[in-house]
Amino acid sequence: MTDFFKDIISRIYATFIYEDRYKFFLQGLGNTILLTLASFILGTVFGIILCAMRRSSNKIINGIAKVITMLFVETPTMVLLMILVYIVFGSSIIPVLPVVALGLSLKAGAYMAEIFSTALSTVAEGEIEAARTLGMNGWKAFRYITLPQTIQRALPLYMNEFIVTLQETSVVGYLAVIDLTRASTIVSSRTMDSFFGIIAVTIIYFGIGFLAKKVFRLFMKKTEVSA
Repeated sequence: MTDFFKDIISRIYATFIYEDRYKFFLQGLGNTILLTLASFILGTVFGIILCAMRRSSNKIINGIAKVITMLFVETPTMVLLMILVYIVFGSSIIPVLPVVALGLSLKAGAYMAEIFSTALSTVAEGEIEAARTLGMNGWKAFRYITLPQTIQRALPLYMNEFIVTLQETSVVGYLAVIDLTRASTIVSSRTMDSFFGIIAVTIIYFGIGFLAKKVFRLFMKKTEVSA
């Protein structure tokens, strides 16, 4: 039993302490959080724009939005990132990290456009018409009738999209970006032991997702109370 614990301690030491290998995990954690937050925020903006275009009465704008949404939804994340990194920005001096963030933002934004559009379509036209008959203009009807219901109905899927965005950052290691998964791979290649690195990365991903869900659910409760 003593030998067993000694072996565990030595493997943990080799994975995290020796040669300051924990710094790889800290760098990977920082890049993962940065990419997730940047992609989610920019994706939200992009999704709102796409959603507005899809609901436009102009058939050309509507059609363009549908094509863009379909393009980014159907293209695999890794393929999209490779196109941006190696083809679109291949000859530029822009660092890989912001290019990857752009790609993840476009991917997330396309899904968010679907979420927002679906949530908006569930608001009954009769409620909007009733608000207009009560003297509300278009903006007030949107602010007090459409927007609150849209937020409540979109939040569960919006929360899931944050988790999806977090998970999709795990592919960026193939593009020379040190994220959590890449950090684990680098350390494992030096120790020839992947167990504790993978366990640590799994726990960190779970922790980030768990905290994110707690924050979103707290926000959902507040929106329900305010409504």
